[in-house]
Amino acid sequence: MIEQSKDKMSTKAELNPYVSGLASKLMKTAANAEMKFDSSGWQLITEVLSFAAAAEQRMSEQDERISYLEHLSVTDELTGIANRRGLRSALGRTLAAAARHGETGVLGFLDMDNFKDVNDQYGHLAGDAVLRHVGKCLKRHTRPEDTVARIAGDEFAMILGRCTSLQGRSRLRAIQREINNSTVHFAGQTIEIGCSIGIQHFDGKTDPSDLIETADKAMYHDKETRRGLHIGIA
Repeated sequence: MIEQSKDKMSTKAELNPYVSGLASKLMKTAANAEMKFDSSGWQLITEVLSFAAAAEQRMSEQDERISYLEHLSVTDELTGIANRRGLRSALGRTLAAAARHGETGVLGFLDMDNFKDVNDQYGHLAGDAVLRHVGKCLKRHTRPEDTVARIAGDEFAMILGRCTSLQGRSRLRAIQREINNSTVHFAGQTIEIGCSIGIQHFDGKTDPSDLIETADKAMYHDKETRRGLHIGIA
């Protein structure tokens, strides 16, 4: 009966490594101390370990749910890239790294040209297709350590770390050229799209709020002047 209880305890403990280890230590301690348990004693130990296993499982599931909700809170549902909250979080980390390592980078803001006309002429589903197309384009032109985000209806942002202003300008020009030369096909329609881009250089001493404001102003200046790219001035 005692051996059967031991086997049952081991089976229950296999639910996760933590409880399995706890059961093993308990059995070794009991053996070293030459402790004797009757069937009711082993049954009690088994129930305690089963409870611990269930609690550990619930905690693991809760951690997974929290991680999933945290991911949703910083992710744009339509495009799958970061949202405004995700951008601010990533910008804080990037600026902190720039301060530690003496690095520089650029923040780019992108706004679609005449996006309202796309929605009015082709419908909002077509507009969604355009936004997804732009999100994929931004991902193609950025590195894993960079951050791309949709921060408003048709506004996007890119954090390009560890690069000079000229390098950032070159990469943003490539993004703008691809978007302005591309079309989106939706429901048998061909939709021509375009965008305006602004850029602001940063280092470890840059204030994040000032950086966002300056890049945003540079983007709208580009839209107004149609010059293709405008470099913000700190």
